[in-house]
Amino acid sequence: MKRKLGDIILQIIPVMIGVYLGFVISNWQDNQKRTTQSQTLVDNIKSEIETNKFMIESVIEYHKMVRDSSRHFANSETIIKKPTFFEGTRTRQLSGSAYNTGVQTGIINELPLHKIQVLNNLYNFQDFNNEYSKMIMNGLITMDFTESDDAIKKIASYLSLTMTDIVIQENHLLELYEETLKTLN
Repeated sequence: MKRKLGDIILQIIPVMIGVYLGFVISNWQDNQKRTTQSQTLVDNIKSEIETNKFMIESVIEYHKMVRDSSRHFANSETIIKKPTFFEGTRTRQLSGSAYNTGVQTGIINELPLHKIQVLNNLYNFQDFNNEYSKMIMNGLITMDFTESDDAIKKIASYLSLTMTDIVIQENHLLELYEETLKTLN
C-alpha cells in the first residue's frame, strides 16, 4: 500500500509541475500580448495627436486673422458691404478614434493612471472644442445675411466673439498636445 501511494505521488508530481509551467507560460504570453497591445495603442494615440495638432496649426493663423478683422470691422464706423476677409469658419473636427478604441477595448487600462488622466483631459477638451465648432456653425447659419448695416455688424460681432474663443481653445489644445506627447514618451 505504501509503495502504491509512493508510485502515485511520483506520477502526480511531474503532472503538477507540467500544469504549473503551462500556467506560467500562458500568463507570460498574455502579459506580452497586453504589453504589445498597449504599446500599439500609445503609438496610435500619438499619431492621432500629431495629426490633430497639424490640423490646428494649419488654421490657427486664419482664425486669428478672422478674429482681428471681424473685431475691427464690428467696431468700424464705415461699413463695407461685402467683407473679403471671411472665407468660412474653417474649424476642424478633431479625431478621437484611437483613444476611443482604447477605451472600448479596455486596453487603455493597461496604461499607468497618470497617463490615462492626461489622455482623458485632452480628449474631453477636444470633444468640447468639436461641439463648440458645431455650435458656431449653427449660430452662423441662423444669422441674417442681408446686406443691411445691422446684419453685417452682427455677423462681424459674432465672428469676433466666436473666433476669440476658438483661438483660445486652439492655443490650449496645442499646449495639451505637447504635454500629452511628453507624458506618453
